[in-house]
Amino acid sequence: MHGRQGLLHNLSILTAGQVVSQLANVAALVYLANTLGDRSFGVVQIGVAFMGYAVIIAEWGMFSLGIREVSRLDDPAAIGTYARRHMGLMSIQAVVVFGLGLLILPLLPFSHHDPLVFILYLAAVLPQVYTQSWVAVGLERMKWVGLARIVRSLSYAAMVFLLLRLLDGFLGQDGRRWVPVLMLLSVIFGNLVVNIPLARWFGGWIHPTAPTVVELKRRWHETTSIGANTMVVRVLYNIDLILLGSLASPEVAGHYAAAAKIMFVLVIAVEVLWAALLPRLSRLAKQSRPAFRTSFNLTFGTVAALLLPIAVGGWMVGEGVIELLYRGKFAGAGPIFQVLAVSYACLALGTFLGNTLLAEDRQKWYFSPLVISSLVAIGGIWWLVPQYGGQGAAWGILMAHGLLLACLVVVNLRNFNALLGQTLLGVLPALGAMYLVLRALPEAHVLLRIPVAAVVYLALAFYPLLRLRRRSQALTPVVS
Repeated sequence: MHGRQGLLHNLSILTAGQVVSQLANVAALVYLANTLGDRSFGVVQIGVAFMGYAVIIAEWGMFSLGIREVSRLDDPAAIGTYARRHMGLMSIQAVVVFGLGLLILPLLPFSHHDPLVFILYLAAVLPQVYTQSWVAVGLERMKWVGLARIVRSLSYAAMVFLLLRLLDGFLGQDGRRWVPVLMLLSVIFGNLVVNIPLARWFGGWIHPTAPTVVELKRRWHETTSIGANTMVVRVLYNIDLILLGSLASPEVAGHYAAAAKIMFVLVIAVEVLWAALLPRLSRLAKQSRPAFRTSFNLTFGTVAALLLPIAVGGWMVGEGVIELLYRGKFAGAGPIFQVLAVSYACLALGTFLGNTLLAEDRQKWYFSPLVISSLVAIGGIWWLVPQYGGQGAAWGILMAHGLLLACLVVVNLRNFNALLGQTLLGVLPALGAMYLVLRALPEAHVLLRIPVAAVVYLALAFYPLLRLRRRSQALTPVVS
């Protein structure tokens, strides 16, 4: 009953959806920044960060658990029953989180900037109940998932471009208050793209039903570590914006977000990659340890080889990228972008390694590195922001992301093989050549420097990556 396309097919579908989605998201982000101004843009981005914590608490690992368990079921009736009861449990969590959020929000230091904006972002926990992409991922119906991402991002971008200026002042509400409304509508549109074909596949709509007490206890037991890990990961994702909203002005947060939201695409890309990897690697972890290990090294080596040049290139051309995107505005975001290029590359690799533990049912090993790194993030940002503002937050988060990656490399040592090390050593000359190209073209426009450096890197890194793929295929045992 599951889709049986190859892993590369699933990755290609999700990658295509991700490319379109991220282009739309970046375009909407830049438009919002230039339209709202640094203060209102800062308030909106603090709201987005606050929403991130709310939706994670309301979901509490249910999506990851659902993907893993649906991927191991074959009977459609059993999958449908599982999904309905899973949604019933998420409904309970969503209502509780929304109610508690309304009580807690006035106590938070940043809430006074615009309480209604934060309430609207908090409301995102409600349509999340009907987000059924996790069912489609477990069934490996990646076309639906990829299309849902595209529709959600394109609809949001279209509404921002076409409606935001018209809505500014409508019903006496500032434009920034309409931004979360447009976001909520885009979530609903994206949900429908998956929910409609799922309803046809199951023979009816999937609605929440009450889980049994036994199921409730078991699933909460399973998601305790997953949810806690995800919550702590969120600290590493955007505690910087939350703390900037409390320790600095919305304008400072706006400049930081102008850089951070561009580089955060790296982390989202890795999460999309894992949407394709998790069902297959979960099965391999149960069926064949050698096949699991080989697949892990192939994918991790490829991801690392792609993230390394982004980190180095972002450090070297960051100010030019910000100048290009924001047309001379948000100049303070340039140095922040340089630091975050390295920081989010570390976080993306760390996220990959952490999700590997989930696929192996070793998610408890993820928790300690996350907690330690999160404490470093909070402490570093709290210490550096009063003196250095947005740049201080960037350096604080870099320390945390680097520490997380180092810890997870140690935890995953048993999964690495020699072929991975040979591949990473093999791409170092390509990285050095890219660095020299960027240094040799300091006065050239960023739109020339980036493509030339990328072509040089890819040309020299192609063979090591091709060798990694071929040798991995030769080593992979046949698993049904």
